[in-house]
Amino acid sequence: MTAQQAPRLETERLILKQFTLDDFPALMACWSTPEMAKINGGENPTAEMVWTRLLRYIGHWHALGYGYWAVFEKTTGRYAGSIGFQDAHRDITPELKYPEAGWTLIPEVRGNGYASEALATVLLWADQTFSSPVCCIIDEENKRSSHLAERFGFHFRDYVNYRGKQVRMLVRQ
Repeated sequence: MTAQQAPRLETERLILKQFTLDDFPALMACWSTPEMAKINGGENPTAEMVWTRLLRYIGHWHALGYGYWAVFEKTTGRYAGSIGFQDAHRDITPELKYPEAGWTLIPEVRGNGYASEALATVLLWADQTFSSPVCCIIDEENKRSSHLAERFGFHFRDYVNYRGKQVRMLVRQ
């Protein structure tokens, strides 16, 4: 299952497309917020770290045939966040055995239902693409993401140790 590009997906209000190098400033701004630093273990990401993330987002599609989409508002063209799947080879116990779902939105668009809209779309894509379940890991303090995952059929499977902290692993069959 390899592809050269992420398929372009559209919802009523969003466009999900392949990340490009031109998306670096928007991704840097997103990951430089205090909320993102909190979910990144309290670490403020450097430009180098965000650049590596961008290259990982692009490279996943080329190497594995799946990855993350850049999410944009249809009406404004504003970058709204990212969503998709990865195999990050995380140093995590127990290990993640399935493609890992993840999503981030910029603070300015939260509360508009964009996460639900985008997640419904990428999960439909996943249901048609993957032969395995998908999983996600979410810090217990991130109630908003936990609720969203559970609403879309992810079920708590186990606590996993990641970066010295216990986080919840959820799986969607």
